[in-house]
Amino acid sequence: MEEWGIIVYFLLIGVLMFVAKILKTWLPGINKVVIPTSLLGGTIGLIISLVFAPIIIGEDTFIDVDLMGYIVYHALAIGFISLALKRSTSKIKKKIWSTGMLITSTYALQAAIGILLVLFLFSDKFVGSGMLVALGFGQGPGLALSIGKMWDAMLSGNGAALGVSYAFLGFVFGGTIGVLIINVMSRRKGYAKPKNYNEEGIGKETIEIDTVKEISLLDGLTTQVIIISIIYGLVYVTLLLANVGLSGLGNIGDTIFGLLKGFNFIIGIMYALLYRQILYWLERRGKNVRFMTNNYMLSNITSIAFNIMIAGSVLTITLDFLATYGVQLIVTAIFAGAATMLYLRYMTNKVYGNYQDYYFIGLFGMLTGVASTGLALLKGIDPNLETPVAEEMVLGSGTAISMALPLFAILFIPSLTYGGENELLWSIIALVGCTLYTLIFATILLIRGKRGVNV
Repeated sequence: MEEWGIIVYFLLIGVLMFVAKILKTWLPGINKVVIPTSLLGGTIGLIISLVFAPIIIGEDTFIDVDLMGYIVYHALAIGFISLALKRSTSKIKKKIWSTGMLITSTYALQAAIGILLVLFLFSDKFVGSGMLVALGFGQGPGLALSIGKMWDAMLSGNGAALGVSYAFLGFVFGGTIGVLIINVMSRRKGYAKPKNYNEEGIGKETIEIDTVKEISLLDGLTTQVIIISIIYGLVYVTLLLANVGLSGLGNIGDTIFGLLKGFNFIIGIMYALLYRQILYWLERRGKNVRFMTNNYMLSNITSIAFNIMIAGSVLTITLDFLATYGVQLIVTAIFAGAATMLYLRYMTNKVYGNYQDYYFIGLFGMLTGVASTGLALLKGIDPNLETPVAEEMVLGSGTAISMALPLFAILFIPSLTYGGENELLWSIIALVGCTLYTLIFATILLIRGKRGVNV
């Protein structure tokens, strides 16, 4: 049965998400808490694996963790590429950039808290074990797994599991505390409390069909898959050339290539944005190229990729690391979650002239889970998504990616200086960098809010 190989894991993820969807539909109580179907499916598979694998095969898990990690690695990149390819249907507003700054400053705050806790409470650990909370909470399990895997050697081989576990606890924190916040808001401010929290999307697509022959959805899907494949092929070629070009630089070259390989999704985003600019250039010259991008199809591809990423990343968790990092994991997640909640509550009141509660609950869900978590919580007080908050959250998260690039560089300073004489100094520099990132963006936001720029 060697022919099946990796396909078995895709089948497993599909079956687990199907079971999770049925449970969320039929079992009362599950939809009282915000939990993505993909996360629930992955959790079901994780529990089955951790309980029965030691009994049946004498191993920690049924899953080939490395192979599942590769699936998550590629799903993350494909999801971001398809997201970057989407045409923007809204004009850039100042408020979107403010939302992007608020998102990025929260990443930096979470990272700073993680570093502080390592320096004061877990000083025997690599400082990256604390910084991973920002990737797990802020960016989700895919990136946390990818970066954690790059830091495996510095985290006793537990980097990937630790990163995904932070993301998992972020989902739990956002999904439970977020619902409690909505309940408090409902009592105090009269919001209609929903009976259930669902994961319906915010996008709509109108398709006009005159004859059966004109049904071309499959053609549209095929076109998008081909474009994504070409772009991801360029990412592979770029990494291949980088590997050859950097091979002569010794350890420095290996380190740089490791960074490039870990950030394959950013390379993909850059190619996708370049492709989009080429299409805009052709359109301005009268060429009909609108058929080359289909937002409806790209949204669905993004959703599939990210759902596979979330479910697959949870399945990579093993319990080996808990003996070493269990206490740190729980303590860091609690502090980061509480700080995220308090920071967003204060900033949304000061930054936005309207819909402060809506921004707070939506961004809180997004910055402890993923975008769908934030949207599900937002529906708790805005059931039909009638406010502009949902769209601005999604667009703001797009601007946050570009704003966060220097922050990623700061986060990698400790790993590049690990084991050196000045390791502690560079860890402190990373802490100062993250703190300044938060303070500078927060100051800009407060000034803009005072001037009414974000109204």
